[in-house]
Amino acid sequence: MFVLCTIQASLQSTVPQIQDIKKNGRRAKFFNWEMKRIGYDYAYDNRHNLFLTVKACVKANDAVGAIDALTSVNGLGIVKAAFVVQMCGLDVACLDSHNLTRLGLSQSHFKLSKTVSHATKRKKIAEYVEYTRETGGAEYWWNTWCNYVAGNRANRSLNTGDAVSKYHVTAVMA
Repeated sequence: MFVLCTIQASLQSTVPQIQDIKKNGRRAKFFNWEMKRIGYDYAYDNRHNLFLTVKACVKANDAVGAIDALTSVNGLGIVKAAFVVQMCGLDVACLDSHNLTRLGLSQSHFKLSKTVSHATKRKKIAEYVEYTRETGGAEYWWNTWCNYVAGNRANRSLNTGDAVSKYHVTAVMA
């Protein structure tokens, strides 16, 4: 739920979104954005299979397989699925819009077309995983991203990288 809440939203809006969902269920304002509602519904309806698949992939250190499974959730492309997998402890990073800008890459660089074959999808995911590792890995991207967004317009009260990182834990546990 947390990662869906981060889509096109400030980090500090995630806790109120999660609290709204817990309080109001399907009437939560979060679900006014249909893409997020569809993603949430799919993730909820398939939570057991997604959990078992991702758990097996984490045990096998298979970031590609875990990302592949999670991209079945509407709204989770390679980048956001990688964020989930990163939080599960695998060495892959979330190259979001901030990181893509820092790298000089287009916002669509790692997007998948709706008609891509499964083999091409897996290849693109593998390339993404390798790219995040070659450019510093999960720890590097996490630390530098937290420092980069600290105190920005959307995170004014989170003025250090440590505060940004800690807020993620707060949001996930909300």
